[in-house]
Amino acid sequence: MPVEHLVDLPSLSFVYLDSNVLIYGLAGISKQCGDLLDRCQREELTGVTLYETVNEVTHRLMVAEAKSKGVITSGGARALRRSFRFVPRLRDYWHDTIRLLNLNLLLIPVSEGVLRSAQTERQAAGLLTNDSLIVSCMREYGLSYLATNDSDFERVAGITRFKPDDLP
Repeated sequence: MPVEHLVDLPSLSFVYLDSNVLIYGLAGISKQCGDLLDRCQREELTGVTLYETVNEVTHRLMVAEAKSKGVITSGGARALRRSFRFVPRLRDYWHDTIRLLNLNLLLIPVSEGVLRSAQTERQAAGLLTNDSLIVSCMREYGLSYLATNDSDFERVAGITRFKPDDLP
């Protein structure tokens, strides 16, 4: 699959937004990802993502906030589960999720057909579950552009990966 620079996404195109691009943009880790989200907000691009991807972003932001506030030091969700009393005090992740929901994105639920065809994508490219859902969704809706920093998608035929190049 071809790999292009994120900044070269053509205006007025439809692009699937992977969780890492959403997180990098919301958290200010990548200016290019932040600019991409701004372009979606201004309707220069149509950003598309699954509700499942939004849930993944929410989860990862919650765990990152817990780490940044010293609630956990390692272990991710498993450690946070043991520190459940602190979860109600975590709020920043939800503010970022609300920002994401207000970005004027096209949010798509996973249909049974997408779920079933994701298995074909896993078999063809050796993708993990969430990535195979993305590719299956893209095929279902005729999308060929994917904004992601995940190189696993390079094994997938028929899509063009647009990646940020301003990450540390």
